[in-house]
Amino acid sequence: MAEASDLSRTEPASPRRLQQARSAGDVPRSAELAAWAVLLSALGMLGWLAPRLIDALQALTAAAFIHAAQPFSPVFLEAAQAALWAVVPVLAVIFVAALVAPMLLSGWVYAPAITQADLTRANPFKPLARLFSADSLFDGAMALLKLALAAAAVGWALESGWPALQSLAGGEPALALDASAAWVARGLLALAGALALAAALDAGWRWWRYLRRHAMTWQEVVAEAREAEGSPEMRARLRSRQQQAGPGRHVDEVIG
Repeated sequence: MAEASDLSRTEPASPRRLQQARSAGDVPRSAELAAWAVLLSALGMLGWLAPRLIDALQALTAAAFIHAAQPFSPVFLEAAQAALWAVVPVLAVIFVAALVAPMLLSGWVYAPAITQADLTRANPFKPLARLFSADSLFDGAMALLKLALAAAAVGWALESGWPALQSLAGGEPALALDASAAWVARGLLALAGALALAAALDAGWRWWRYLRRHAMTWQEVVAEAREAEGSPEMRARLRSRQQQAGPGRHVDEVIG
């Protein structure tokens, strides 16, 4: 019966149905998209503040070695404070990205109804049913895809940059450091690109599953039209459906 019901849901969800689901806190969420947005924000901020961070960490390391016998000396405390202020913008961007990233797919949602007690959530068989659901299979496939993409990105970075780094082994330390930084940056960009593909696939899947879950049967469309008392939007939708079905009863007869 459940399968027949799913097959009978041939109509897209109406704006009213989606608004009701949104009011109940039922919106599409993509953890992969949120994680990718946080990662991209962190990498962008690190790339922008890289010189400042490197200088602050070098000064902190030098102060730690020089004043090892006096860990609370003014020079060491000043270097630690400078390093902390250099890291604070990165942490702030990560915090803001973690708050904004979940809203990229569905926007801001305020649903007080979700805080009410719902005994159906305590169903012990619900997690077991999820293990064999389409979402569970997709999550497993997505984990394997992420692993493959990450391995491909790291392999490409190693293959393209490792020979050049070996040739700089006996050269000047400054040139070797710059080349190493550029190599790491290329590897991180390749990894971010691979994760972007995974995030796009996951976001598309979550959105499609959300619309499919709230799809409507033709009887539900007609019932909603009756409740809406023949709103122009619903009547236009019924008229389009009637035209696709061929000549037959008039829309007013379908609604009435």
